[in-house]
Amino acid sequence: MKKISLLLVAAISIVAASCSSTKKTEVITVNNAEELIKAIGNDRTIILNNTEGIYWLTDAIDLAIEANFLGAMSMYADWDVTEEFSDIMAQEEFDGNELGFYNMKNLTIKGADCDEYTKIYVSPRYADVFNFNGCTGITLENLQLGHYPEEGSCSGAVLNFTKCDGVSINNCDLFGCGTTGIEATLSKNFKINNTIIRDCSESNMWLNGCENFRFYECNIISENYISSFDSKGISFEKCTVPSTFDESLTFIDCDFFEWPGFVYPDGEEE
Repeated sequence: MKKISLLLVAAISIVAASCSSTKKTEVITVNNAEELIKAIGNDRTIILNNTEGIYWLTDAIDLAIEANFLGAMSMYADWDVTEEFSDIMAQEEFDGNELGFYNMKNLTIKGADCDEYTKIYVSPRYADVFNFNGCTGITLENLQLGHYPEEGSCSGAVLNFTKCDGVSINNCDLFGCGTTGIEATLSKNFKINNTIIRDCSESNMWLNGCENFRFYECNIISENYISSFDSKGISFEKCTVPSTFDESLTFIDCDFFEWPGFVYPDGEEE
C-alpha cells in the first residue's frame, strides 16, 4: 500500500508541475526593420542586431502594407478594437503611418548591445514611434527611439501607451523631436531605468490617469515640464529632472535644473 501511495503522490506531482508550467518565450534575432515587424508577437523576445545600421521603421511599415502582411487603419475609421484582437496594425496619421500594438502580451524588443543603442527612427511628424494599446508585459531595452529627420508636430510622441500594464523601459534614449518622450493614459506599473528623455518639443512626459510609474537613474533633460493629471504613485529616484511644481510627483535624491524661459507658479519668468 505504501508503494502504491508513493507512486500516486509522484504522479500527482508530475501532473501539477506540468499544469503550472508557463509557455516558453521564443527568442528571435532580426537584422532590419522589415524583419522586426514580421517577428512581433506574443510571448517572445526580439533581439535587434546593430550590423545593418538604423532601423527605418516608416519604410518598413509601408512595405509591409504593400505586401498585405500588415493591416492598415484609416485615421478616419471608427473601429473599436476588441480585447480578443492581439496583433500589430499600421495606423494612418496626417503625414504617414505609425505602428500600433494591440493587446499584446509578454513582448520584449531589445538591442543586442547594451553599450550601443540600436536606433529605431520614424519620419512622419505626427506619428508615434511605438503606440501600445491594452498591452501587458512589454519591455524595451538598449534602444534609441525618435523622429528623424523632422521634428514631431502637434502629436507624435516617442512612446505612447493606452491602458497598458507592466511595462519596463531599460537603457533607452527617447529623443526629439517627438513632442513628448512618454505619453501614457490609464496605464500602470511602469519601471523606467537608466533612460534618457531629451529634445522633446512640448513636454518630457504626459501622464493622464496613470498609477505606479517608477523612474530610476534617468536623465529627463528636455527644457519642458513633466505633466501629470489624475495620476498617483509617480516617483523619480536619483534622476536629473526639470524643476516642476506638480505635488502628485515624488522626487528622491534627484538633481533639478531650470532653463531659459522657465516660469514659476506666479507667472514670473526666471
